Amino acid sequence: MKCAWINNHLVVETDGVTRPCCLETDKRAQISEISTGILKSFNHKRLLRLEQNLANGYSDKTDPYCRRCRFLEDKGQPSMRTQQPFITEERKLKVLQFKLSNKCQLACAHCDPSLSSTWANLLGVSPKVQHALELTEEFVEELKTIVPTLDELKFTGGEPFLDSTHWEMLEHLKDIDKSNCKLSYITNGLIKPKSELWKGWKEIEFHVSVDGHKDTYEWFRRNGKWDLLVESVDNLSKYGNITIAYSMTPFTVDSLQDAKEFWEYPINETPIVYPTHANLNMFPDNIDACKEFAKDWDKKWQTEGWSENLYAWLN
Repeated sequence: MKCAWINNHLVVETDGVTRPCCLETDKRAQISEISTGILKSFNHKRLLRLEQNLANGYSDKTDPYCRRCRFLEDKGQPSMRTQQPFITEERKLKVLQFKLSNKCQLACAHCDPSLSSTWANLLGVSPKVQHALELTEEFVEELKTIVPTLDELKFTGGEPFLDSTHWEMLEHLKDIDKSNCKLSYITNGLIKPKSELWKGWKEIEFHVSVDGHKDTYEWFRRNGKWDLLVESVDNLSKYGNITIAYSMTPFTVDSLQDAKEFWEYPINETPIVYPTHANLNMFPDNIDACKEFAKDWDKKWQTEGWSENLYAWLN
């Protein structure tokens, strides 16, 4: 068994520690601190050992890192591993992905404080904002050397357009050759970008997180405004390719057809397996957890009764 994430990707989480892929944010899946170096992290002994263990299939040795993919594949569902194509068969870094900060103006129903400062504020978690790294001269110089050899440099979050380190990083990369490297984002699409820093890249790609349609979008993604989203996505399409990133949960699945009929852009449907109330594969066995969450979610935002009006199965 092989995984392109281990073979070709390096993912940096908001705590400054790398993971095997962008879904496994748990501390048990930590590999190494990115501050020690990009290539050093990519070739870390923990990651190389995981590659060896995974060759024999999923096991207790791979579970801390690969449990979500194992769960989905056991259910006969596509996973991050099965859906991610190999860029090269040899082990070579081709995609570098940063979650530079958890700074985000939204709180989404399937998220948590590690990826949203608004969630941190809701739960009273300190510090509210986490920053993955400091752009030291040594780190910037290695980054300048690596980017021309990459196929893709990717920023997620948090909300990357809110993160000053992300824009500072692009500023440092302004004068290097980026003609063979794609710049891509997972973004909520609601923040005005500094588009002048997007010059010189092979292409720009935006995966805009939507999750729901109109009312269900605004219920699921708190502080999100539907009309602003539509306007902002149209603006982003002037700079690059748009994909709608749609999380499949008990609260969003019924709106998927409306989303498909509304958006002119391709939709990428991502099955969510954690937390329990967002796990569509467990529905309706997890309906009690969904009901409890929906009631608490409305209470947190002082919108009691909204969920019952949107989702008949809650009544």
